[in-house]
Amino acid sequence: MRKDLNSIIECYSCGLFVKKEAKSDINQRCPRCNSKLEIHKKHSNDSLYYAISSLLLFGILNIYPIITLNINENELKATLIGTVSILLEQNFFFVALIVFFTIILAPILNSLIIIFAFIQAKTKIKLFTKTLLHDSFHFFKHWGFIEVFIVSIIVTYIKLIGMVSSTKFDIGFYVMLAYVFCFYMSNKKFEGKSVFGE
Repeated sequence: MRKDLNSIIECYSCGLFVKKEAKSDINQRCPRCNSKLEIHKKHSNDSLYYAISSLLLFGILNIYPIITLNINENELKATLIGTVSILLEQNFFFVALIVFFTIILAPILNSLIIIFAFIQAKTKIKLFTKTLLHDSFHFFKHWGFIEVFIVSIIVTYIKLIGMVSSTKFDIGFYVMLAYVFCFYMSNKKFEGKSVFGE
């Protein structure tokens, strides 16, 4: 007699196989060791909405400056792409490459993979294999360091206070905060198990 394996989950603490309860919105516990059982939800539309929002915010982010410095009556404005170009002008090619990959390329590709995974899960369009999407998602997820870039900007801002005439966070900084929130939530809401069959 064939059993429906989708209705059975394994306890990662003691290895006991437990039947899923009908109500998936409550926390189920293992009857043997009382550990919380991890119940994977279906692919959430919220992940798609956050991924699209993060891409739109990223486009806006490259229009407005992040921080504005006033040195000897000369106003300097730094944008995200401008940071990479400044590093290239100073001949820091390797650092510019790392910054470009970790704060621009990896986050964009991470959001695009979530969108493609959603499209393939909901339609018959198959642009990429599940294996490629799975591996790419986890690779770019761990290589996106946009939040580290924000911390470095804040540290730079604190260090520059008193050294330059005036320093201020521009509109791009606040757009970046919204972008990081959407980027984080798109990854948090993404259910890889239901999409990739992990």
